[in-house]
Amino acid sequence: MNTSLSTAKAKPYVEALLILCAAVWGLTFTAGKVAGQQATPLNATMWRFIIAAFILVPMAFKSSLAAKKLSPADWLGLFVSGLTGLVLYNFFFIRGLSMISASRGSVIVCGSPALIYLGSVIFFREKLTFLRCLGVALSLLGTAWVVTSGHLEAIFAGGLGTGDLIMLGCPLSWTAYSLLAKIILGRVDPLSANAWSVLAAVLLLTILVPATGESFGQAADYSLSVWLALAFLGLGGTALGFTLFYIGISTIGPHRAAAYINLVPVFGVLAGWLLLNERPDLSLLTGLALILLGLRLVQKY
Repeated sequence: MNTSLSTAKAKPYVEALLILCAAVWGLTFTAGKVAGQQATPLNATMWRFIIAAFILVPMAFKSSLAAKKLSPADWLGLFVSGLTGLVLYNFFFIRGLSMISASRGSVIVCGSPALIYLGSVIFFREKLTFLRCLGVALSLLGTAWVVTSGHLEAIFAGGLGTGDLIMLGCPLSWTAYSLLAKIILGRVDPLSANAWSVLAAVLLLTILVPATGESFGQAADYSLSVWLALAFLGLGGTALGFTLFYIGISTIGPHRAAAYINLVPVFGVLAGWLLLNERPDLSLLTGLALILLGLRLVQKY
């Protein structure tokens, strides 16, 4: 993929890639639920990234940009990137989904764009405008509308539980990852940045898994469905999805790229319609309209 295009020329191209990224990530909630049936959070995360590394690392070595010498600060950034956006995010993701519904979890995760926009204002002096704030709010409202079928009160049903608090770790860790990526991508191409971050995550997990008392051997008992879910999380959600998201950040910035996260639940609902014959209702169209309006405000203003 050629990421050297000018922002103006590349924008429609990158927006299409970010929509594809959202479509792939829309399926990861279901895959995460399946993987969590047998795999512990850290084990599932480790195998997901091992699978992704088999694809990404050889590709990065073949990339001409991957030969660029990196400073110790660059490697530290990639290491922290792997810790925040890969290890911590996926631990919170799988652990949280084992305790709360996928729809509730997706609403919490979609708080990321608001946090990333705030972080961009603080750390990168991004312009704070009323219309962008309104766009972020409308997109989040649209997401909540889709996953609750228009019954927003369902989000607050049962109050704030342990699973919700764990799931809050997802947008927090993703915000740190996205803001850090803005810095890293000034020196490393998206494919290589994703590859080295994934490799750093694998190295971290080989230490964390036994340190927390878990066993690598539990993978021998995984069912075929769990392995298929982990393969999709590794190849689709990580190798493809994260690289596309990196391309988006490097071209249009972290807060604009993050706005597309709100499309993830929409694609999750559409997948249920196409694959499971779950007919969408008017709430899907209403929520999608709010998300698209919010996206337009974030991108334009």
